[in-house]
Amino acid sequence: MRGRLAAAALGLALCAGCGPVREASNTVTTADYTLGERTAGASRPPPAHPLRVMSTNQCVDLLVLQMLPKDRIVSVSYLARDVADDIRPGLADGVATNRAQAEDIVAYRPDLLLVSVYTSPVLRRTAARAGVPMVEVDDAITFDDIRRVTRQVGAAVGEPARAEALLSEMDATLTELRRAPPQRKVSVVAWNGGLSVPGRSSLANTIIEEAGGTNIAARDGFTQSSFGLEELASLRPDALLYGEGQATRPSLRNDQATHRLVRRLYEGRRIRYPEVMFGCGLPQAAGMAADLRAAFAQLPEGRS
Repeated sequence: MRGRLAAAALGLALCAGCGPVREASNTVTTADYTLGERTAGASRPPPAHPLRVMSTNQCVDLLVLQMLPKDRIVSVSYLARDVADDIRPGLADGVATNRAQAEDIVAYRPDLLLVSVYTSPVLRRTAARAGVPMVEVDDAITFDDIRRVTRQVGAAVGEPARAEALLSEMDATLTELRRAPPQRKVSVVAWNGGLSVPGRSSLANTIIEEAGGTNIAARDGFTQSSFGLEELASLRPDALLYGEGQATRPSLRNDQATHRLVRRLYEGRRIRYPEVMFGCGLPQAAGMAADLRAAFAQLPEGRS
């Protein structure tokens, strides 16, 4: 993953945090799932070593795929394959996908369901009626959040040692970055032509600051804000950061990013980054900060 970032002139291409574990009050009476009714039976806590893990959130998918062998994962969200190669080529190959629908519970028969705060009530109710233990995962915006999230998911899937190994790599990278801070801050805007930009309460902002940048478009207390062409021309940051991913689609607003003024002012100062890696609370966030700092070092001298 290291080295995926580089200044635009060189072709640079640049979730989840966790809430508390929640055990559904679930009952089962047979080896098969019974939907639509509750029957008397013993409560079913999460297994210590689940063998049929199902994840319904892209960011959680990426943690699970790094912690478990594929034969212990019954499915991940359909979005996982779009971004898993950013971590390791082939990471999600051969793993079935789901759309976080009630039918997926019946189809994949998980013994542990990892959900997010955005998971639909219908899926939650279906899992509860089927006796499937659930762990809810929140968003992460700081490196402390990432530590907490990674450890929780590691404990939930029965792989705490693997979680610690991922965090050890993250912390080693952070230690290296902090040992030699940059001499000056680089002012940046994570901008894609007038669409939303990350606010101060976002993981993207955390990564930018760790890299030695100042996100001048960020607003306090917001995970996202807006930033237009006029503001860009007025504030003149040192560099522009562009989120990029397979889900990115052309739009009239994105076309502002290729406006002749932008091209003239920011030639050699545009940096592309993988959106998911700046949005999901993964241990690889430290590597993204290191790559971004390296890209900052390649920027031309002087302001745009």
